[in-house]
Amino acid sequence: MRIATWLALACILQPCASFSEELSEPELNGISRQATGELKVEILSPAPGQFLEGDNRSVIVDGGASSFGGVRYLDLVFVLDNSKSLRHTDPENFLSAGAVGLIESLSPKSDIQVGVVSFDFKAGLLQPLTANRGDAVKALRKLDRDGGTNIADGIQTALTELDASARPDSSRVIMLFTDGLSNARKARLAMEEAKARGVAVHTLLLGSDEKGVKMLQEIAGGTGGSFVQVTDPAMLPEVFLNLRTTGVDSVALQVNEGEPVPAQLAGGSFSAEVTLQPGENRITAIAQGIHGATATTEVRVTSGPPNCASLELIALRDGLPTASINDRAVEIVVDASRSMWGRMQGEPKMVVAKQTLRAVSDDFSGPSNLALRAYGNSSESQQKDCSDSELLVAFGRDNREQINQAIEELRPLGQTPLAYALSQAARDFDGIEGEKVVVLVTDGIESCGGDPELEASTLRDSGIAIHVIGFGLDNAADEDTASLDAIAQAAGGRFFLAGSSEELQRALADSVGTSFRIYDGLRVVASSVLGSAEPILLPKGQYLVELDSTPPREMAVTLIPGEKLTLTLEKQQQQVSDRQERQAVGYTPCPTSGPAQYSMGNDFAGEMNTIPTRGNERPRSIATLER
Repeated sequence: MRIATWLALACILQPCASFSEELSEPELNGISRQATGELKVEILSPAPGQFLEGDNRSVIVDGGASSFGGVRYLDLVFVLDNSKSLRHTDPENFLSAGAVGLIESLSPKSDIQVGVVSFDFKAGLLQPLTANRGDAVKALRKLDRDGGTNIADGIQTALTELDASARPDSSRVIMLFTDGLSNARKARLAMEEAKARGVAVHTLLLGSDEKGVKMLQEIAGGTGGSFVQVTDPAMLPEVFLNLRTTGVDSVALQVNEGEPVPAQLAGGSFSAEVTLQPGENRITAIAQGIHGATATTEVRVTSGPPNCASLELIALRDGLPTASINDRAVEIVVDASRSMWGRMQGEPKMVVAKQTLRAVSDDFSGPSNLALRAYGNSSESQQKDCSDSELLVAFGRDNREQINQAIEELRPLGQTPLAYALSQAARDFDGIEGEKVVVLVTDGIESCGGDPELEASTLRDSGIAIHVIGFGLDNAADEDTASLDAIAQAAGGRFFLAGSSEELQRALADSVGTSFRIYDGLRVVASSVLGSAEPILLPKGQYLVELDSTPPREMAVTLIPGEKLTLTLEKQQQQVSDRQERQAVGYTPCPTSGPAQYSMGNDFAGEMNTIPTRGNERPRSIATLER
């Protein structure tokens, strides 16, 4: 129940003069009813701009609100009547229980100091201001009951302690309780001192004495505090719990445009649990003062998947972008078997492949040495010619026109002799220096009984990598896909799935770039290729980048969430250097799902699947590299 309710109840039980009537009298020296300062509210947790992991995360919001000073700290002094009369008006000591209950209800996160002053004929400081709430509780339980009632001395003693021990930016509050009457003139002077020092005095009267009501109303009204009157001492514990010690009646929290959530308010601090939505959230705190004022504040926080770092690799040769820092020879081996008459995107797969190959071959500026081989393009399928593979265009630097013409003349006819085509491709590299790559584009598996995995392993042993593009396959999880993936693994290459012209074009472009892997310790957590437009997203950590160049290069990198690290490799006059540049990019959610475009066994397919290292291929440690 709120303070206003208790006041209304008290006035029903005992006629009360209104504040306006009481404070208009000349002897009150023109003291205003509202002596409070500006109502303030602040959210202390979560911090502005904070990132909170989780797509729908509940978060505890803590803060402070006050009309009497700062919102981060509360310095509260209980000034409690311990006169002899309380033996009769409060024989079961509900006063002590109520004050203890208020202290125990204060938020454990709130920064509050509590002091205790008792008064009869004279006042005494039982407990200086302390953050140790247990010490304050002990002091409250030691109140004796003897003597008279000197409210003014109690207020003065509390003011002295606040001057000595209160913090500069705190709300300074006195909680005054009495069951009797005191010297009104001296009490008024004490009130004026409290007002001058910016200290709010809340008053609580046990009893129904009219003069007592008038005096305590005046003290509270003159300092911006509140007055509560009760006649039943058993009500004191609940009254204490409902005191608005910093002049704040309520605080509500709103997330974005959602419904406000009432916060628990105790001792000027508030707390409530709210639910955030994925992305940026605006949390607004709305405070209502006991005299009708309103104040708001807000913080913006982000909720979502973990924040990732971004890694991009760039290669330059003589200042120009390239997909390889070394000389490269790339041979494209194209499936021209009968199955390429199958349709995709409303056209035969062969038509789509021709259009894409012609478009991509013109852009192959990185691998200046390019060749074209096909299989299944010379003999009809029923002839079961398992040696049907032909080098259509030999390696050359200025042969793009010939390659395009050969692509145009391809006709799907025969079998799929993958193993034979790969064995012949190995011979095509005789006399070729530098990096050597075969890009195999096929829509099916071996149909002539050969062992393409064995041939791929042989090519790898001779320094030739094979990248496999599964083109127009019906089911990405079927046996054909697994078989083609195994060829790429055996050759130390990558496997791509291409179900459209756009995907085929992207796979071809990626396959001609120098591949690299990223290790977290001994695990491969990502792999890609130089020239890829997509940055790699990884959690915070230290990683090792291993580049399949000639010779291989290894580079240690430290990734920081919210930053993009660009690792640039540049080759000039046969010398290769690398440099790292960082750029703040803000919140970048780590991927949580999505198909891999390529793999080396497994791949960084949205979730960070790991790729076991193979035997003696384990990279040196980062510590070793940094030495």
